[in-house]
Amino acid sequence: MKERIVIKIGGRAAEEEEALLALAGEISRLSADYHIVLVHGGGSAVSSIQKVYGIEPLFVNGKRITAPEEMDIVDMGLAGKMNKYLVRLFRRAGVNGVGLSGCDGALFSGKSFGNHGGRENRSGSLDRSDPSLVEILWQTGYFPILSSVSYDEQGRGININADEAALGVAEALKASRLLFISDIPGILEEGKIIDEMNEEAITSALEREVITGGMIPKVTSSLEALRLGVSAILITDYRESGDLNAMIQESKGTKITLK
Repeated sequence: MKERIVIKIGGRAAEEEEALLALAGEISRLSADYHIVLVHGGGSAVSSIQKVYGIEPLFVNGKRITAPEEMDIVDMGLAGKMNKYLVRLFRRAGVNGVGLSGCDGALFSGKSFGNHGGRENRSGSLDRSDPSLVEILWQTGYFPILSSVSYDEQGRGININADEAALGVAEALKASRLLFISDIPGILEEGKIIDEMNEEAITSALEREVITGGMIPKVTSSLEALRLGVSAILITDYRESGDLNAMIQESKGTKITLK
């Protein structure tokens, strides 16, 4: 059976065309040996649409707050603009991508974090994941590209953090590796990459605010994924062809461990 790898990409890394084309080419070459699925964020696409409508994006601890009236904008930005951009770009590299959201085939669903500031919040956490559709796509030669928007138990739209969505997909697929591709080469302290961090080191880094903003959900999701059976987790960037293989070989970025 092929080794299963979940790649989560977000931030500026999800929009750098040259690097994405190199990544797509590398995925195409590695598909003979690995089953790979891509989970993407793309919050900048959402924020740019929000600003067109005069809405100021709001984040708490690196996670977006989504008012009910903003859910359509999140759908447009993530499941629409960003997802189709990636599908088209990967097609240019010869990868037969299929763009989906958590709603499709009930891939994953979520539940709201609860009200924020007395108002309903449509951002939430992952509730359950069923990877059956990903399995079917792999078996028929397609490459799944997943946005993190989904639905809750009432069938309403919900905005799940893409790091958490990647965690749920990796756990449900029993993936051997979860690779977070970000804007930075790894977790940094005083400008230097930390090669490896365990749970104790992460707790200390959070307390000292070495880890802040959008990196917070990445590391917390990483620890949870390890507890649920994902074998290896890496946080790094992607700059050129060969970087993905380096991630698989654990020779690039920051490796997250429990102990």
